[in-house]
Amino acid sequence: MKNRICFFVILASAATVTCIPPPHPAVVAVRHAEELLPPQQRSPALRNPHLLHALQLTSLLHHGETPVFEREADSVPRREIYNILTHAGFIGRQHLRNQSPAKHSVHPHAYPPSHESPFVFNSDALQYL
Repeated sequence: MKNRICFFVILASAATVTCIPPPHPAVVAVRHAEELLPPQQRSPALRNPHLLHALQLTSLLHHGETPVFEREADSVPRREIYNILTHAGFIGRQHLRNQSPAKHSVHPHAYPPSHESPFVFNSDALQYL
């Protein structure tokens, strides 16, 4: 009985592997482009073979899905993406890195030693809240 179950599991596994569709063409293209990058620019997470296998499985085309050949994301200029990420604070502004230092220095606001703002306990301001 155990032999039949093992045989059925092996047969089902082999059938599943042969039915898996190929990954999306854009995923394959990005993967090839990443392989051309120098090692210091590659993501350390992509060196994990288990993660690479999971990424391939999540990018598969499943029943009822079709590959997308014209994605709207491909037509967005990279400069616009850079501006959005910069204004959101996710990346630094590269055009400011190579310029001369600012003529005036910006000092952070110095709070009183108690770390309390002098405006919080102003009774005149609190009556309007």
